[in-house]
Amino acid sequence: MGASFNTFKSEITYIKTLTQKTDATGFFIQELLRFYSLTGTMFNININLSTSCTVDERYLTHVLSRSLLEPFFINLYIFDDLSQMAIRYEEQKNTFSEQYRKLINDLQDPAWSNFMQKYGNQLETVNPQSSKPSTLPDVKSLLGKLKNPQNNSLAYLYPLYRITSFDTHGRSLGTIFESVFGKQCNFPVLDIEVAIDFMCDGYLSILNELRNNKMI
Repeated sequence: MGASFNTFKSEITYIKTLTQKTDATGFFIQELLRFYSLTGTMFNININLSTSCTVDERYLTHVLSRSLLEPFFINLYIFDDLSQMAIRYEEQKNTFSEQYRKLINDLQDPAWSNFMQKYGNQLETVNPQSSKPSTLPDVKSLLGKLKNPQNNSLAYLYPLYRITSFDTHGRSLGTIFESVFGKQCNFPVLDIEVAIDFMCDGYLSILNELRNNKMI
């Protein structure tokens, strides 16, 4: 594991003491704990997180990394400018509401009645949408709005999201590649340990900024 992950790990005891309010900071804190749970699991099971991992290892590391990348990008966006934090978190809430409404609407089909009889009481009732609220930009646009400390766009991170997404949906199997292209093909294997350290650096930066501004 990298140095940044070890630094992040050293903050976990402190992070667990923080109040998880229902605002942007609570969303951030809860994602930090989820991030630590998933990354810690990958390190603890001693799986190869480098580009030399096996295909079977890649099936796990790319899928788990995909589930970490999107919330990481969203948190970078929300906390990129603290003066815009509340507005951008409102976009995140609206995006969640829109996605949840779609989920519930899809499950109203009579075909899912047995499922709903069993699990419906664990789902929330949603109100019809009366207007189109402001939601998060798509991932590509979101990254294009962000810059690193050198003032360079973070759009270069989008391929990480797309490659891991492709793997997550089971689209990178060798047989389908060979069937389509008529030969055995390669598929990118990402250095997940480097990606984890990069995310740790970003999260630590946000954590320190919130701490210094006494917002947590």
